[in-house]
Amino acid sequence: MKKTIYALILGAIVLIGISIRNIYNKDIEVGMLEKTSKNDYEDLIIKCGNTDEKLIALTFDDGPDEDFTPQILDILKKYNVKATFYVIGEKVQYNKKIIKRQYEEGHEIGNHTYTHINVSKNGYNKIKKEIGDTQSAVKSVTGIYPKTFRPPYRAISKDMCDIIKEKDMNIVLWSYVDARDWESPGVCSIVKSIESGIQNGCIILLHDYNKIRAPKSQTIEALDIIIPNLLEKGYKFVTISELIEHLEKNTNNEKAPN
Repeated sequence: MKKTIYALILGAIVLIGISIRNIYNKDIEVGMLEKTSKNDYEDLIIKCGNTDEKLIALTFDDGPDEDFTPQILDILKKYNVKATFYVIGEKVQYNKKIIKRQYEEGHEIGNHTYTHINVSKNGYNKIKKEIGDTQSAVKSVTGIYPKTFRPPYRAISKDMCDIIKEKDMNIVLWSYVDARDWESPGVCSIVKSIESGIQNGCIILLHDYNKIRAPKSQTIEALDIIIPNLLEKGYKFVTISELIEHLEKNTNNEKAPN
């Protein structure tokens, strides 16, 4: 009886924690648009792809990591799937070979600021420099600028939106589920979070950096389970730009006159 009560209490705590986390993320997004028109930036922000197609996008934040990123690339190559890496600009100069490998193997590289700042707590000039320096760092290795930007902490601001609009980029968040793999919650927890929340057009948030310096991160172990399972269910992994391309194509088809 005591075990049953304990399990119920624990389950309730987990659900409350998830609810608070989701409300927190939503409040950050809503807060940044309180002083302006949401419609001004609606086309910039991507949270999901086309829900009519079994396309999904794997994304990895906070790299490149000299130990974990190559292991992730090995797994992606093993299953012949593509992903998008949202890199920290200051890490690029120390990991140029990894960035080059990502690009040469067909993965997309996105902008995640230069020093992982919270843009909602910084002004226009600081944000512009963080984004601009990361753009330059990536281009110095790949020859092209990133097309998309992901704000750390999912925190966004009007200044950030204005800068992204000026650069003709998109702001990319994530869909339905956050496995919080950076907390190392356990391989099974990461797998369950993703597989229970997956839907058509889903943008999956993971990380290729982890403070726990084990031979393999839990994220890497989870990927070797998640990828073949989702492939078996008929999902196709695409880069963020490919996901956006399909989304825009679908939107244009819907707007086209009959």
